[in-house]
Amino acid sequence: MQRKKNIQLLVSLSVMILAIALVYIFNPFNTQSSVDKTIFQIPDLEKIDRVVLQSSHEKTELKFNGTKWLVNGFDADPQLIKVLFATLKQTEAKRKAAAHQQDSLQEKFLKDGTNVSCFEGDKLIKKFWSWGDVQKSETYFGLSGEAPYLVVIPGYRVFIASVFALKQNDWRNKRLFNFNWQNIKSLEVNFSADQKQNFKASFSNGIFGIEGIKTDTTKLDVFMDALFELRAEKILTAEQIKKYDSLLMQNIAEHISITDIGNQKYELSIFPLSKGSAKLVAKRNEDVVEINPLLLREIFRTKDYFKLK
Repeated sequence: MQRKKNIQLLVSLSVMILAIALVYIFNPFNTQSSVDKTIFQIPDLEKIDRVVLQSSHEKTELKFNGTKWLVNGFDADPQLIKVLFATLKQTEAKRKAAAHQQDSLQEKFLKDGTNVSCFEGDKLIKKFWSWGDVQKSETYFGLSGEAPYLVVIPGYRVFIASVFALKQNDWRNKRLFNFNWQNIKSLEVNFSADQKQNFKASFSNGIFGIEGIKTDTTKLDVFMDALFELRAEKILTAEQIKKYDSLLMQNIAEHISITDIGNQKYELSIFPLSKGSAKLVAKRNEDVVEINPLLLREIFRTKDYFKLK
């Protein structure tokens, strides 16, 4: 009798387990996901020393030369490199794109997306497509030949695709003089509107001062710190420069020339603020840049300003 009851209980238990399993599998509200969240992540991310971003418009190569990151041969913005690697590290696959979306997403990858290739030396470690829906702030990644995935950074509402869609010039370091001013040999500042206010500064007996006057070194230190922290908001492309063609033909408001201890020269020409414009335009060597005028308050300083009183 007891044996019969045990058999009945065992059968009942088996049926219950099967029923629960079927409900779990076929329940449309099941929140568990079989998606591999790490499908786009790189296990040894710190070993990646080259990232190539290829769109239908341009190719951007970010490369570590053993000392610093470069973008197409120019110094890269260290903060943006940190953002890039933080994005690669934290982005997770949330779910596969719906079946009706997949073909259109593949087209968007090719037309407006970015193909991201991560290398360790010459070895390709990870390659995927990135495209984002700006209006919805949604980003989709896709591996070649596979269904795209909606991706997220858990805990943050960020538009991931915008990182990979940055243009070449956006990746460049916007700091206009990217070295320590203690390593300079001399500095010359010229004003086209008042030549008498031009000045030259250099080291004499270990003290950096303006030649020909007793220098208020505190004021000069503030000037130099502001100059060497000066950052452009944007490095303009050839197409963007065209709208400033007439401005670049005008007299320069202030010209700064620096010679470092290796006798290399760095030039910065600052043009007058255009009427109705919120940005100053300057030319740093061969680059034309836009600068926030507020950053130049300590840099538009004449010779008389530095005289010790």
